[in-house]
Amino acid sequence: MLIGMTAALLCAACGSGPQLVREQAGSALACDDAQLSVNRTQRRYLGDDIYEAEGCGKKATYECDRAYVLLIPVGTVACHKK
Repeated sequence: MLIGMTAALLCAACGSGPQLVREQAGSALACDDAQLSVNRTQRRYLGDDIYEAEGCGKKATYECDRAYVLLIPVGTVACHKK
C-alpha cells in the first residue's frame, strides 16, 4: 500500500505518452489533434518509449521519458521531438 501511495505522489504530474505526443505533434506539425495518428514504435522496459506521430502529410518522432518507482514504470513524465 505504501508503494502505491508513493507512486501516486511521485507521478502526480505524469501523463499518457500518446496523449503528450498528440498535443506536441499537433502544434509542431500544424495539424489538428483529431487528424493525427500516434503509434509507439519502440518500448523498452527500462528507458524511453519512442512514438511516431503522423498527420496532414507530415511525420515526427518523439521520445518519451518514463517515471519509475522501485524499477516499476508508473507513467510518462515528458516527451520531446527527436
